[in-house]
Amino acid sequence: MSEQLYYNDPHLSRFEARVLQQRHEGKRWAVILDRTAFYPEGGGQPADRGTLNGIPVLDVQKKGEEICHYLGEPLTEATGDTVVRGTIDWPRRFEFMQQHTGQHIISASLIEAAGHRTVSAYLGEHYTAVEIDSDDIREEEIEAAEQLANKRVTGNLPVQIHWISPQEAEHYHLRKPPPDVQRLRIVQIEGVDAAACAGIHVATTGEVGLIKYNGLEKIRGRLRLHWLIGERAYMDTREKDRLVAALNRELTCGTEDILPSVRDLRGKIREREQRISQLEKTLAEQRVRSLLEQAETRNGVRLVLENFSPEDSSFVQAVFQKLLDHPNSVTCILVRRNGNVQWRVGCSEDLDLPWKQILPELFPLIEGKGGGRGRSWQGVGANPEGAKLFLDALRKAVWKRLSRDTDG
Repeated sequence: MSEQLYYNDPHLSRFEARVLQQRHEGKRWAVILDRTAFYPEGGGQPADRGTLNGIPVLDVQKKGEEICHYLGEPLTEATGDTVVRGTIDWPRRFEFMQQHTGQHIISASLIEAAGHRTVSAYLGEHYTAVEIDSDDIREEEIEAAEQLANKRVTGNLPVQIHWISPQEAEHYHLRKPPPDVQRLRIVQIEGVDAAACAGIHVATTGEVGLIKYNGLEKIRGRLRLHWLIGERAYMDTREKDRLVAALNRELTCGTEDILPSVRDLRGKIREREQRISQLEKTLAEQRVRSLLEQAETRNGVRLVLENFSPEDSSFVQAVFQKLLDHPNSVTCILVRRNGNVQWRVGCSEDLDLPWKQILPELFPLIEGKGGGRGRSWQGVGANPEGAKLFLDALRKAVWKRLSRDTDG
């Protein structure tokens, strides 16, 4: 196996190595080196990124005894004597060292402060997640675990690595059972945590930085707690500080008055929405009376064909529904919006019009589509210029059908 420089010195970001093999795998090239500082994906920790001779390393995977560095293009003149220079994306590497050590601290703190054990962990690009062996956790338990975790960070405790035999594991009081391997790598924070782990970690807990709880989700009947660690936690805090400052300015109040001010605003908004709703109802009733008075009438049936400006959709729907509630009425409302024409067609309950037969023949006039059932149909047309032809054709089809029913 390649010499694992990332275990010898996790802070190593530049190195030289000889090429043992280079082969084409699908759309990528796999490069095997005699030694590497690139950490391959494993133990929940993502693979490092960086470059080999300036060529981006897209992924690093451990396959059996090989550590494969995947490139988008081959190294030139790659032979057994070729020396390449590797450069690790250090900010990314250090971020995941923080995440992994932080996860160990969180898992240990959850046990001590709340009695919840970690079932699995996830080190993502945006947050670190810890799944616990429970479907319930109290807010005060989370706060206690978070407080304890940060106390351990500020203690700046050493993070120690031990290579031991399985027989020696009982001396370390491991947080979880170790894997069945010939040699164990133990990550230990004295007095806090010890676990068999293949990941790479910071040298002291102080390097982890701030640990911040960031919500939870339910998964497989258990809870997954989300955490922000290190720079992620600081960025989140800064962003929320900016948000609070903006709210202070907008609401012209101190931080302690933001919540009461928001609640007061919500109450005022609800009151205004209720007033607007009542006004819309009154306005819709007036609009309906006007439309019925102007409607084309034959044999006691009123036909309302109307173009609306892009008004509030709830108002248009209210007018349409109220028109259908009037007996012996047929209604078509068109609204031009966003380069399309939206249509609603319907009739009162005492009329029986086969819209499923009538409308499809008219759709080509507006390049339309839509559907419905019973007495109410709606849809959209891509050609607003055909709106007048659509209404004229609908008028003829409705009167023709009603005339046929009357004659019958």
